[in-house]
Amino acid sequence: MTPRTATLLVVIASAVSVCRPGESRAPRERASAVAQQDTAFAGTMTPVQRIRSEKPGVLPHVLRAVKTRTAPSPTPGYDRVVFEFTGDSLPGYRVEYATKPVQRCGSGDPVTVAGTGHLIVRFEPAQAHDEHASLVPAERHRTPGLPAVRELTLICDFEGQVAWILGLAAPSEYRVSELTGPARLVLDVRHAP
Repeated sequence: MTPRTATLLVVIASAVSVCRPGESRAPRERASAVAQQDTAFAGTMTPVQRIRSEKPGVLPHVLRAVKTRTAPSPTPGYDRVVFEFTGDSLPGYRVEYATKPVQRCGSGDPVTVAGTGHLIVRFEPAQAHDEHASLVPAERHRTPGLPAVRELTLICDFEGQVAWILGLAAPSEYRVSELTGPARLVLDVRHAP
């Protein structure tokens, strides 16, 4: 069953229950909202990847902002991290849970972040600095304290690669989407039950 079909069934069931006279509607409405939220989030625990081949001589995509927030109503239940790049296209990327201790690229220094889930987001070809070597975005570590996303740290900005580690409260499903104008990778992480 697709998420759209499941949502339609929840809406129909809600409409039928609202039409019944003499029953309290509050518990059913709450149950419908929870069911709708659960079926609407189609996430994964497995790696998500998009490979981009760039022509030689093309400048890397510049990461210009990283934004975090909890999902707005009426569909709460996940936190959102947005990676925004210059231009209208994204670099290649790979999102996956860390299976071994995380290290900074170049130095090999260990990196620790809050939480028990460690989600790595890599971009290539990309950079988190401009042509004058100024840091973009300037904030390279953040502790948003959201329900799922507890901490974010830049772990690599070297030789055309950019990587961030997200410290999550617990390993949880996530989904990835792409937006243009400007180019953005949107990462939604489901709140742990």
